[in-house]
Amino acid sequence: MKRSKGPWTLFFLLMIGLIFGGFIGDYLGNFVKQLSFQQVIGMSSPLMLNLNVIKLSFMLSFKINVGTVVGIIVALYAYYKM
Repeated sequence: MKRSKGPWTLFFLLMIGLIFGGFIGDYLGNFVKQLSFQQVIGMSSPLMLNLNVIKLSFMLSFKINVGTVVGIIVALYAYYKM
């Protein structure tokens, strides 16, 4: 029985690659200085909406390091080899 490669499979693999790549990049960054380079993309302070009954805050930020990029590449490779 052949499994289909749908968009949810790609999304799942990319999320796993991002998470594990980020962990590995943070861990190995303590030992190898070149792997500790990271870039933070997003908001520096949250956007707040106060409606006097409810207070909403929204913040979106991405921390990308070398391990994250490697994790994305491995996830894409795994997806296309399935």
